[in-house]
Amino acid sequence: MKFVKIDPPGTFCFNEAVMEVLQKKFGGRESGTTFIEVGCGNGELSKILCAKGYRGAGIDFSEQAIEVAQKNLEAFIESGNYRLIHADFMEEKELVDWNHRADLVFSMMVMEHVDDEALFIGNLLRLVKPGGYCLLAVPGRKDCWGYEDETVGHLRRYERNDLKQVMEKGRLTQVEVWSVGVPVVNLLYGIGNFLIKRSDDRKKLDWSSREQTETSGVREVPFKTVFPSFFKLILNRVTLYPILVLQRLFYNTNLGLTMLGIGRVKE
Repeated sequence: MKFVKIDPPGTFCFNEAVMEVLQKKFGGRESGTTFIEVGCGNGELSKILCAKGYRGAGIDFSEQAIEVAQKNLEAFIESGNYRLIHADFMEEKELVDWNHRADLVFSMMVMEHVDDEALFIGNLLRLVKPGGYCLLAVPGRKDCWGYEDETVGHLRRYERNDLKQVMEKGRLTQVEVWSVGVPVVNLLYGIGNFLIKRSDDRKKLDWSSREQTETSGVREVPFKTVFPSFFKLILNRVTLYPILVLQRLFYNTNLGLTMLGIGRVKE
């Protein structure tokens, strides 16, 4: 059976929440808005933003991720609306021209991989224009540490208030944190860990944290990140729309297995 990349329900929920929070902050002013994604992985979220009219750049230290993102964003790279930077964000200090900062800097499911949260956020803020926004997503709920965390290089999970405090300590203002994907991701959580245990990803338990992190954004786990092609009839925005709406009822709870936080940089 041939498997292809199709977003699972949790990714649809997550992307919907990201678009909602950006609509709330930027008010539909996508055209010409600039962004930098730190830890771009396969580049799928950058691709969504570019398709909406944003212009941006993606940074990742994984050569495999850069190769995948290069293919996914080929059209936007050729048009000059996107560029990729292969570098270690925590090591390199001159990734971009600091005189040309972005309106939005975001990093999705990356901070939980780094030892020094303060340094990580400090580096992020160097990339944001005064008055711009920083958007962060991290795995939520410490009580839900599981098999997946052990195979992808996670160092921690966050409660909703943990993420808010980390962002505020980083001098971000107007911080909001949403619980994303409730209740569908919560219901699928156990199944996801079971599928990982049955996949080739189980060998990653013996890898170093850095090695796990390098492949975390481009994993292929059958029936979790890749599916038979006919699953497109089930896994699409139309069929999943009810759960995309339902999750809004839980944004301000502490139930999310993903926490999405946004804060503003002082002008």
